[in-house]
Amino acid sequence: MFRSFWLAAILLTALTGIGHAGYLTDNPDEVFQSVYARIGPLPVAAARDPSVWLKLEELKREPCDQKSIDDLAQWLDKLGYRRQAADGLFNFVKNCGAPLTALNKAVSIYIRLTDYPKAVEAADEYVRRAPSDQTARYLRGMALDGAGDYRRALTDYSDTIELLAGDKKMVSSSVFLRMANAYAALKQFCEATAPINRWVAFDPATRDTSKTQKIIADYERQGNCVSSNELRKESFPLQGQRGVVTAKAEINGVRGLFVLDTGASYVSVKSAFASKAKIAEARARSR
Repeated sequence: MFRSFWLAAILLTALTGIGHAGYLTDNPDEVFQSVYARIGPLPVAAARDPSVWLKLEELKREPCDQKSIDDLAQWLDKLGYRRQAADGLFNFVKNCGAPLTALNKAVSIYIRLTDYPKAVEAADEYVRRAPSDQTARYLRGMALDGAGDYRRALTDYSDTIELLAGDKKMVSSSVFLRMANAYAALKQFCEATAPINRWVAFDPATRDTSKTQKIIADYERQGNCVSSNELRKESFPLQGQRGVVTAKAEINGVRGLFVLDTGASYVSVKSAFASKAKIAEARARSR
């Protein structure tokens, strides 16, 4: 009984405090004029929500409080004011310089709103502040994709893969699928097979399935391409006076320069390259 009364008293005190602040009677455009100048205006109905009002008061006292802007954006999102949430996060970073997570959330919201031009604008700022951030590149690629700028999107998708310092196998399949779709949107169906083939090459044991083979075959059919299973002819120029033929190749996503020997019985690679490319050594011969 005492505990229930105590909790009720605390709740009443909190509500009384909010009421004293005037969330029901004061004009939020006047009360939070300085806050709106930094994060953008809010609809009166949104500002009068008690939780939103409290966060606005916090930002009035501490203009660059990162927790307050994050909490405010979450409340606005829950209340259905998603654009205001994204605008607030984006404007906050432009005025306060941080955090990058706010840009991540802003871009994601703009994409959900299908406002791709605004998503690209926010993503450009994200990449400018974090050029080596994989997520920044991927989100901008998605925004550019939605805006129809497929060539720039392809560059960002490619950078997303290359920026991973570890095992490329860990890159999500969605990156490769989006690359393939972007090529297809440009009517470059033969090029669309390359990302899928690369994704499969990182783990052929589990990824070379009937599903991936069909995706590749469909692109090859649309582009009237040479099938990946058909015999191909390629020409390689002779380098120097010794007639050594070299070719750039990629094994399991690892690039290297190889000497082409049509009479060789074995494929030879250095142990360091084999380790990096994760070439199975069960049946290999070391020298």
